[in-house]
Order: sequence, then structure tokens, then C-alpha cells
Amino acid sequence: MKVAIETLIHEMESKLTGFAALLVYRYANLCVKAQPMALLSAQIIDEELGEMKIEEAAGVIMPDEYHLKVVPFDPRFNIPLCKAIMKEHPEFKQELVKPEGSDDENERHLILTMPEVNKDRHDALMDAVDLLYNGCKEKMNKTIADYRLKLEKKIVTLPTDDERDEAKDALEKSVNTHQDMINTAKADKIKEIEEAYQRYLDEQTAKKAKADEQAAARGHQAGQQLRLDTEE
Repeated sequence: MKVAIETLIHEMESKLTGFAALLVYRYANLCVKAQPMALLSAQIIDEELGEMKIEEAAGVIMPDEYHLKVVPFDPRFNIPLCKAIMKEHPEFKQELVKPEGSDDENERHLILTMPEVNKDRHDALMDAVDLLYNGCKEKMNKTIADYRLKLEKKIVTLPTDDERDEAKDALEKSVNTHQDMINTAKADKIKEIEEAYQRYLDEQTAKKAKADEQAAARGHQAGQQLRLDTEE
């Protein structure tokens, strides 16, 4: 292929990759399971400490799928970190916890619990997934159309059918690859939401079963007491 055609394809790929990466980032900020990436936008703004990004003030650990542990590099960062994260993700439950075995009364790390996915949150998340995907796809389609037009004008100038076919194949391969990227990102996010929603439903079922069991036990005890009182 001519250098000009390769250059145009690389330009298109760079833009499409950027759109796909932005979609992945935005999906990470639709917090369902714990995603350290979701904290990247949080910024500490403090009169005494100045301005810092999260990674400059703390380390972030993911102890399980639904929690993040933020470990400040300095106890002075505790409250500013809480405020910065609260501003970006008010839906997170925050808890400052003293590390086990620590003798320092000022030492704390921050535990973030992801919000439960009930029916309302499930529906809102699914709507957001579609909205973000459609916005990304619209930008990608416009970019593809623009570059397809530019490339077609250059492809027809190639001297042989083999070269023209090679250039067309490279273009379509790139388009399909990036389309697959955003389709996979969407499918993964939907799976994540559905799993979290099922987790919520399972927890509610377990709570109801436990409550029914306790109610039955209280009823049984009340019945026994009534029989004892009657016998007396």
C-alpha cells in the first residue's frame, strides 16, 4: 500500500482507539463492581495541602469485587481524600478504618463500598450503558465515514487490483476491530450490572428467608408460652 493510505488508516485508528478508550473509562465510572480507574478523576483541593491527584496522595487496593481500600501516604490526607472521592462518587459508602495491629492513633485507611444494584439502579445503569455506547458509536461512524471517503479517493489510484483489495481489507479490518472493542466493552458492562443485580436479589431472598425463619421461631415460642399459661 502507498504510504499515504497507511498514514490515513493509522490516523483513523488513533481516533477510533481514543473513542473506545473513553467509552471504557466512562463505563468504569458507572460504578457497579470496584474499579480503581473510577478514582482517577478525583482530585484533592485543600488550602493547606494544595492540589493533588489521588495517586499522589494514596495507594488504591481492591480487596474484593465490591470494595476499594484507599491507603493514604500521610494521615493528613484522610479527610481531603474523603472529600475528593465524595465529590466524584457520592454514591460510594465511605468508612475510615484503623489498620489491624497499628499503634498509630492517626493512621487510617478508607474503605469504599460500591452501591447495591437494586431495580431502580439496574434500570438507570442499563440506560446509561446504551446512552454512552450510542454516543461513542455515533462519533466512530462519523470518523469512519470521513476517512472512508478520503481513502477511497486514494485507493482508486493504486495500480493493481491486488493493491486496491489489500488497502480495502486493511480499512475494513480496522473498522471491525474497533467496532468489536466497543461491543465487547458494552457486553462486559451489561454482564457486570446483571451479576450485581442478581447478587442484590439473592441477598434480599436470603434476608427474607431469615426474617421468615425468625418470625416462625417467635410464633412457635409464643404458642408454647400460651399452652403453658393455659395449663397453669
